Amino acid sequence: MIQDFSRNMRLLCSYRPSITLVASDLGIHRSQLNRYLAGGVAPRAPLMRRIGDYFGVEIHELMMPHEDFTELVSLRGIAKETETRDLRRHLDRVLRFSDPRIRKLEGTFFEYYYSMSTPGMVLRSLLGFEMQGDLMTYRRLERIGPIAQPSKRQYRYVGASVMTGDRVFLQDYEVGAGIELTQTILVPDYSQRWSTLHGVKLGVAANSEHLPCAVRVVLERTPPRASVRASLQMCGLFAPDSPDLPKGMLPKIDNCLSGPTVFNATGA
Repeated sequence: MIQDFSRNMRLLCSYRPSITLVASDLGIHRSQLNRYLAGGVAPRAPLMRRIGDYFGVEIHELMMPHEDFTELVSLRGIAKETETRDLRRHLDRVLRFSDPRIRKLEGTFFEYYYSMSTPGMVLRSLLGFEMQGDLMTYRRLERIGPIAQPSKRQYRYVGASVMTGDRVFLQDYEVGAGIELTQTILVPDYSQRWSTLHGVKLGVAANSEHLPCAVRVVLERTPPRASVRASLQMCGLFAPDSPDLPKGMLPKIDNCLSGPTVFNATGA
């Protein structure tokens, strides 16, 4: 039984980045963990419970015959859960460094950029930011069509935002098909109390080609006391010469001037 335990432990540890990390997470010395992995000795009950909680298995399961335990790990997707915990740990580290000024984003914004799927047209979308615990989350709503007409092409994204190095980073995914991720890096307008942000968005065109695209983007706060419903009704596609676009918006989202070696957020 102890030999099965050591083999099961070796299997579980193989899903972690290193033996040293496992020992550190369990609060024991690596030499102690190595004795368990080598066989011949098993942990006391309190540590056994910590090991089970750490890897997401029951104590009695740790002592199962190795062949049965291997099948159990496969069926439960424990390896996948372990990878998810690893990713979450890295994300938590990023969040710890997030600038508390990210809270200034709370509220709703119109988002402007040249449409990736409808060339030549400007898309106005709606973003709503809200703090959930220590994380700034947001939702982005898109209507791909003229604002005066009903649109069947509507997309909803959910995501999270962090601020590091005086820049705001947005990451979201489309909740319908669940296959599209977008990333945006923004520069806040500090002189205007975060009423405007500009930057670059990276995504995929929502048409049959699904081409990766990069565009300049501007966020502007919605009018005070405007309801979400009223703001959403103002979203959609606009011709560049539309009088409904804010004055001076087109130069801010122009995608022609850049470089000469990179596509940057501000043009020439």
